[in-house]
Amino acid sequence: MIPQLVRTLVNPPGGQTALTPADAAAKVLGADPFDLALYLEQVWDAANVWAPNGAPAGPARRALWSTAEFFGYTPAVSPAWDHLGYAYLLENTRMAQIMRRVVQSFRSGEGLGVPSVATQRWLDATESLLFGAANPVSAWLSTSSVRPDPEAVRRNAYWRLFGMNLAFGTDDNKPFVYDRAAATNTTFVPLLEELLYEVWQAMTNLRNLSGVNSADDDRIYRLAEQLRFVLRSRRQKAVLAREELVACTALGWLSLSLDSNTPVVVDLRAQATSPADRLRIIGERVGLAPHSRSSALISMAEELSLLLRTLEANIITGPQFAWVLYASTAPLGSTVTPLGPTSRRVITEWSAATGRDLKARKSPVAVQARQLAGAR
Repeated sequence: MIPQLVRTLVNPPGGQTALTPADAAAKVLGADPFDLALYLEQVWDAANVWAPNGAPAGPARRALWSTAEFFGYTPAVSPAWDHLGYAYLLENTRMAQIMRRVVQSFRSGEGLGVPSVATQRWLDATESLLFGAANPVSAWLSTSSVRPDPEAVRRNAYWRLFGMNLAFGTDDNKPFVYDRAAATNTTFVPLLEELLYEVWQAMTNLRNLSGVNSADDDRIYRLAEQLRFVLRSRRQKAVLAREELVACTALGWLSLSLDSNTPVVVDLRAQATSPADRLRIIGERVGLAPHSRSSALISMAEELSLLLRTLEANIITGPQFAWVLYASTAPLGSTVTPLGPTSRRVITEWSAATGRDLKARKSPVAVQARQLAGAR
């Protein structure tokens, strides 16, 4: 939701004043936390995830968000937030735990210095969006007395959708305890890596003017179909949609905070030329090191989100559409945007982050055609 809101401010709907990317980012980072919470509600309602038997917001809630700062920027495309894979990659850098220490230190003393007014506003929003600070709609941020820890809620969602844990435990290096569902997609990573391998072979073939054609469009389709099945099987009746929105909002907020030398970065004396370097310096300030592969994780977050959204949208409905995942230009007459550059970035950065070479197969993964029953 956060990067999408920034882009909407840069390219607003009719009648709104367009902002530069820097001004749009500053406007969002300086926003009242309540305005951001209300916009989150607006985005959720616009997505209408339970259609056609939806449960839209009531008149009181609608009247409330119509008074908010970003009311005129209702998203035209839904869902107006990233895939949960985006939040997983960013959280795996440990930025949420590092920023938790930043908030705690600024709020409990002056060990990090005296925060500027802009940073104090950022602290208000960060406590609201990430750490459950009370606001009139806090129940919609996926936490309650039943699920009091936002990080545990996110870890549960990552486990269920991807069969993956984060690469670390608590911020004092103890195992992180959270509710682990019995139903989880343990085949997600092998299937994704096999798909990326096949996509790379097809990319290589595009440049191959002679010799063996190593592209296998049918296998790409079957892998894409299987990935869609395992992902959608955890999303029947829009289960995990709200958790995904909240997770992507929280991690998108931190990502925007690190994208440039923002007020909190300046106050922490962490100015640098990349988000990963800013995060590393901030980690040094609060005594908690980020993931050693943070640069790769951050670099592919938006691309992995787009790739997974495409797979779940069932655009690859047959071998004849496999080119969407590896081509850079669409065939004549097609209105579908190819994801070749996106897939290439994911292949490169996933290999860098995991240490597994996706351009060389170790053992093929077996797939079978399956029907997705009861899911939207």
